[in-house]
Amino acid sequence: MANKKKNNHNNKDNNIFKKIIGKVKKINNKNNDTFSTKEVVVVMLFSLGIGFLMCIGCINLFTGKNYLKVSKDLDKVVDTYYAIVDNYYGELDKNSLIDGAVEGMLSSIGDTYTSYTNTDDTEAFDETINGEYEGIGCTIATYEPGKIVVIEVFEESPAALAGLKVGDIIKKVDNTSYEDKTGTDVSNYIKDSGKGKVILTINRENEEMDITVNLSKVEVPYVNGKILEYNNKKVGYIQLTLFSSNAYSQFKNKLEELETEKIDSLIIDVRDNSGGYLTTVTDIMNLFLEKDKVIYQLEDSNGKIKKKDTTKEKRNYEVAVLINGASASASEILASAIKESYGGLIIGTNSYGKGTVQQTKKLLDGSMIKYTTQKWLTPDGNFINEIGVTPTNIVELSEEYKKNPILENDNQLKEALKLLTN
Repeated sequence: MANKKKNNHNNKDNNIFKKIIGKVKKINNKNNDTFSTKEVVVVMLFSLGIGFLMCIGCINLFTGKNYLKVSKDLDKVVDTYYAIVDNYYGELDKNSLIDGAVEGMLSSIGDTYTSYTNTDDTEAFDETINGEYEGIGCTIATYEPGKIVVIEVFEESPAALAGLKVGDIIKKVDNTSYEDKTGTDVSNYIKDSGKGKVILTINRENEEMDITVNLSKVEVPYVNGKILEYNNKKVGYIQLTLFSSNAYSQFKNKLEELETEKIDSLIIDVRDNSGGYLTTVTDIMNLFLEKDKVIYQLEDSNGKIKKKDTTKEKRNYEVAVLINGASASASEILASAIKESYGGLIIGTNSYGKGTVQQTKKLLDGSMIKYTTQKWLTPDGNFINEIGVTPTNIVELSEEYKKNPILENDNQLKEALKLLTN
């Protein structure tokens, strides 16, 4: 079928070429050695016409889409747009009109996870999911009006090297007061300043001081871990907060670091992890499962595909995964694979229940659409959408931990330690 279409396009193009050549020959056969203005215009119009048709033909041929038909389908949208732009009595933002049209198109599908993101939000999304941004390497929060507090400083980041500490209260940035603003205002200024460094005026233990911080590429640490001693055994603990593009390398490095300490078992904490890249969770599971073990399955209109471990690398020690109602998507893939293909423990409460897969597409202006293309199934073929992964050991988080979230009050983590060390 593809060859037949190609021949049809070629025949049409050849016929048009012959007509153009004939016109040119007629002009050349005249006694005059030069072309008149009218003759030049005729040749130019024919040339432009054939160029346009060849362009459309090539696009249709290689994409399989008839863009002449598509543009006709969009007549209603175009008519509406120009009717408003040409006749509306008030002021209009054309970009907002277009954004609204795209949003309306996607929302009409009725799928929660099919959505539109404007240019600014797409840039923020890219920074988050890619795990890298231009900045100073800390997290700040607005506790109350006029109190912008540093709540996290990334290891080896510009902020850490400059001496910024958790608990510091930011009062000014480059000598401009931020006492009536928010942490978001501080972040946006640092991001958009275009400067190589900023001066933060901070309050630390009632003492005011200036700290100069250089800006550079900062890698967001989505993985942290440590050794937990329990019942005379060493249990590795890894917390994974997002399946970003750099999370696999961070996870692998932390896992190997813990294994040099001769851990007896491992806890992976994906509580409140909303998901991320499918490739990242696949790579992480390749570290644990035996070759040819199923990690997950994908299903669409063409049927099912089983995604299997393709590596020789594996682990043999016991693994427990901590989940809760905010563990979604890639977190649920990891939990179900550990549960069904690795034979590990799942501790906590039912996960969120997101059993679909989305793709993203960047639009010409830098905005982005996200749309659902498949659903995923657990290794055993279970569809957990709106159900969630059911733990092997259901443990509700204690009220003590909710009031004071410290390690000693984490009863879900304690239950995992007990089960792994008994």
